[in-house]
Amino acid sequence: MPATGTAALVATALVLLQCAATGCDGQSAAIRHGRSRNARNLRPNVQAPAKPQQTATATASELDNDIVNRLLRIVESQQQLGDNCTAGTHLNLGEGVVDRYAQERFRVEADVAVNRANMLTRLWKYAGPEVMDSEYLLHAGVISMVEFDDDIFAAGNCYDQHQYKHYQLFCPYAYRLPKGEGILAKDLAVEYKYLTNTSEWFFIARKTAESVIKRNNQYKHAINTYTWNQTSHTKSFPDDILAVSYEDGKWSKPYYDCGGGNIWMLTYTVPFFAFKDAKYFFKGTSGIDIDLRRVDIDQCSLPEGSTKLNIFASSNKCKIDTTQCVSLAGFGFRRGSYKCVCRKGYYFPNITSTEKSFNGIVVEEEYEKLMLGKPNTYNIEMNFQCKKCAEGCDDCVDFSPCIATYDIILRITILLLTLLVIGFLPMVAIFTFKYSDLKIVKAASPVLLQIIILGAFFMYTTIIVMYPTPNLVTCTARFWLREIGFSLTYGALMLKTWRVSQVFKVNSAKTVRITDKQLIKLLLLMIAFVTVILFIRTMVSPPHTIVGRTADNLKTDICPTDWWDHSFSILEVLFLIWGIRLCVMVRKTPSAFNESRFISIAIYNEFIMSVFLNVSMIFLKYPANPDLQYVIFFCHAQLTATVLLGLLFGSKALIIYKGEHKVEETSSHKITTQKLKFNSKQKHSDPSYESISDNKESAELQEIRILRTTIENLIEEFLKCGPAYSDYVLKLQAMLEVMKNSKLGESEELQQKLALSNGCVIKVDSNKDDSCTKKN
Repeated sequence: MPATGTAALVATALVLLQCAATGCDGQSAAIRHGRSRNARNLRPNVQAPAKPQQTATATASELDNDIVNRLLRIVESQQQLGDNCTAGTHLNLGEGVVDRYAQERFRVEADVAVNRANMLTRLWKYAGPEVMDSEYLLHAGVISMVEFDDDIFAAGNCYDQHQYKHYQLFCPYAYRLPKGEGILAKDLAVEYKYLTNTSEWFFIARKTAESVIKRNNQYKHAINTYTWNQTSHTKSFPDDILAVSYEDGKWSKPYYDCGGGNIWMLTYTVPFFAFKDAKYFFKGTSGIDIDLRRVDIDQCSLPEGSTKLNIFASSNKCKIDTTQCVSLAGFGFRRGSYKCVCRKGYYFPNITSTEKSFNGIVVEEEYEKLMLGKPNTYNIEMNFQCKKCAEGCDDCVDFSPCIATYDIILRITILLLTLLVIGFLPMVAIFTFKYSDLKIVKAASPVLLQIIILGAFFMYTTIIVMYPTPNLVTCTARFWLREIGFSLTYGALMLKTWRVSQVFKVNSAKTVRITDKQLIKLLLLMIAFVTVILFIRTMVSPPHTIVGRTADNLKTDICPTDWWDHSFSILEVLFLIWGIRLCVMVRKTPSAFNESRFISIAIYNEFIMSVFLNVSMIFLKYPANPDLQYVIFFCHAQLTATVLLGLLFGSKALIIYKGEHKVEETSSHKITTQKLKFNSKQKHSDPSYESISDNKESAELQEIRILRTTIENLIEEFLKCGPAYSDYVLKLQAMLEVMKNSKLGESEELQQKLALSNGCVIKVDSNKDDSCTKKN
């Protein structure tokens, strides 16, 4: 039976605590606490172990534990004596303590005695002598009380002097025989004269009865009718009695029934009455005896916040650094009813053992030897201790690792390669600045090229912050650097492509002027929007780490992805789809140095790689694989940012290295007198169309003249190709019209070329003459 909070545990503990402190010598007054036969003064004939000398720094809790240990030894030693014990006991207990705590555990059993007391009062008031003279009836009553609950060891109804027949004393008493042989009922008064000065329980019951009779306010009301014949009853008869309640009973002090059952017992007694001459008077007692062998001593610590009283709590001898106490049921009223199991984060040293705990009885025995100064194994440092699990293990059975270890060689290699690539970025920036005056660089907008380099730096830095074990800082930095870098790099690319699409979709005499400053303003707005979203995401759903499991069930810290991350991935894909649309729009436009084609390749590549990365991250969650994830992020950065830088800057560096840019510069000045041969495969076919720089007026006019000459030659080539190319001719004519409106000059020769060789004329305004037909 569980011991925590029971009356038996509390009462016995407190009593024996005092007994252990005072020695419980044989000179104590002999006071009876129970009804079982031959229970008298207990003179322990075993000497309590010598108490180790306390140091000056001993705490109160250490002193209390030592006293508890002594009383536990008394309890255990008395049980080991068995029939060799000395009959009797003297136990001193503060009033009311047992009553308070017995109600928690044995209230139901005590109510059996209360119910029987009220039944006897009713019988002795209303039943005649022909009923109450039956001793068998009274024996059957106490037997039924014992049978009511297995926790009841014995039950008795002890009468006052000369209150039953002609007997001086009469006490029907039933108790359980050993080895399950049944229940024996007998008259206890034959062996035990309980009306002596030692009969504390009977004396207290008499005083309680006098108090109840004096109050005269505890009545139970009933009505009886009897069978008159087969179809009717007699008139009703009142059946009112002065009753007792649980509070009118008394729990005895725990005692060892030496010579009786040789067990530790606890008794509850309540009075019952008889009625004569219109008065109630004390007739006897109804009581039960609780077998404390069914109550386990709980030496483990009470749960935090518990208000239950358990004097044995925390008296276990488990070594608390690595083990903890777990109470065991079924060991009875003895110490060692527990086992020491390993604490969380520790494992049992004998990994082949099926029982992963230390036996509390063995631990108590070795501790007892230590207290007696005998050779023992308790004070050996590693005995009765568990071993610490490997780092990061919440639970384990051996020292096997629980945390996945990184492939350091692989990660260092990737880190060094990333740093090497980052080391080239300043060189690319210097190259752009140094050759910014060359047409091949100027046509690509040097400022936007520098922004692309900065964005690539942020994306590369993502690989650096992913190198250490994930934490709050690295998880936050990873998605900030990734999104800002992506926005800078591909935002600049998209805006460059968007400007080309806007210039070449003009089909009227409307001025279209998009400068680098305008593009930078749009890019800053884009970055500001992304920054605000990132800030909100950081505040609303702060990054954190979770513990993932690898395929080998090893723990590893990972940065989890949530719907915010998925939302950013979707926005990236949508942004790239818009970029793909722009690339399709400008795929047939003439381009200086094939830059539009390189930009398109970079955007297509990023789209494919981004989709691959997001899909792969879904499959890398379960099971987690941090090294593979690191490799994928590195490859993604190299296959996107590095390829982009190679296409944009590598192609320009190669042309400058070969000196082909000089040929282009020379040919651009001679194009006014030469006939332009339009060929989509020609490397040096046209000057820059993407940037209208804010340079000096003379340089701008020179560029415009070159552009005008180029457009005139293109119109001439398209006119020779027939009506199929009339749309391009219209657009080029509109561009010339813009130049005319800007007072940059007019070309009368152009108007003469509007007549096709077959006689078809195309108008300069925005509406094409659909009646224009080709002459045969």
